[in-house]
Amino acid sequence: MNKVKIVSLVTRIYFLAAMTASFTHIITAAHKIGLTGWEAWSTPFMIDGLAVIGLVMRSEGFSKATRRTGFRTQITAGMISLVANVYAAHNLGGIVYGVGVVALFLAAEWLSGRIEGAEVDEAAAQEAAALAAKEKRSAAAQKAAATRKRKTTQRKREAKVLDDMLAR
Repeated sequence: MNKVKIVSLVTRIYFLAAMTASFTHIITAAHKIGLTGWEAWSTPFMIDGLAVIGLVMRSEGFSKATRRTGFRTQITAGMISLVANVYAAHNLGGIVYGVGVVALFLAAEWLSGRIEGAEVDEAAAQEAAALAAKEKRSAAAQKAAATRKRKTTQRKREAKVLDDMLAR
């Protein structure tokens, strides 16, 4: 398992840990706004479900635009979770804990979206070398075309001089 996959796995584990930590806070917040029973217990699934949808949308199989939307979806779910965590807190320690869980989750998700293996740098270097070689060939082709044009013009002048001499 390479380092990129290890960091991605740790990020996913942190994602699950953050959802678990905020699960009870979201239920407590739901109780505080008057929800009871299954309504209160379904609230974390709605909020965290949105975060999971965003996580899936960020998978490699999706386009860059979809992955960006997935990240925004996770940010939105994280902000809703943050509000619920702070609202559910009974003291300053609970507020700090709730904010910390969500902030660290968002930071981990942001970092996970920027993880790239060394092969990306190698591919970019190969692409740059190919472009430089193409530009070099292009410059050489332009120089050769200019030389051919100049020689053609010179031959035409010489042929005209010869024609003029033969015509006398």
